[in-house]
Amino acid sequence: MKLAPLALLMLLATTASARKIPCRSEGPTVVEIKLVKLGAGGEGHVTKIFEGDGWLAHDTDKDGKDSNEVKGCVAPSDVHDLQAKLAKAKWKITTARNHCMAMATTSTEYSVKGKVVWTEQMCSGKTLDKDSQAAIDAVKAVMAKLKS
Repeated sequence: MKLAPLALLMLLATTASARKIPCRSEGPTVVEIKLVKLGAGGEGHVTKIFEGDGWLAHDTDKDGKDSNEVKGCVAPSDVHDLQAKLAKAKWKITTARNHCMAMATTSTEYSVKGKVVWTEQMCSGKTLDKDSQAAIDAVKAVMAKLKS
């Protein structure tokens, strides 16, 4: 009978450690990704990844109204990895002397701590330093997981 209290304590400890803490799709953001349709007056799509291991995405119309909001959770390990790579990024941008002349229809703005740090656009002729590109690649990898 002395084993019963011990077994109960072990069961409670296992249950408590297995219980998930819900993610939060609000508060401070790790990164915000804004797909902008150029020439469409602000129309686009915004995705935010939060420090609370949550994400939120919505469309924005030309009047700035949000619609089609969806949210969910991101693996905490992905958020920590993302934070580490974003912290290493220097956001040094190099502009090529020559670039293609095609007209882009969209651009993607990446914001960290409320500041746009990189705008990705076809034929811009701009490239990032190695650490910053690794951070953008990590953002894209997490974004791909959100869509799957």
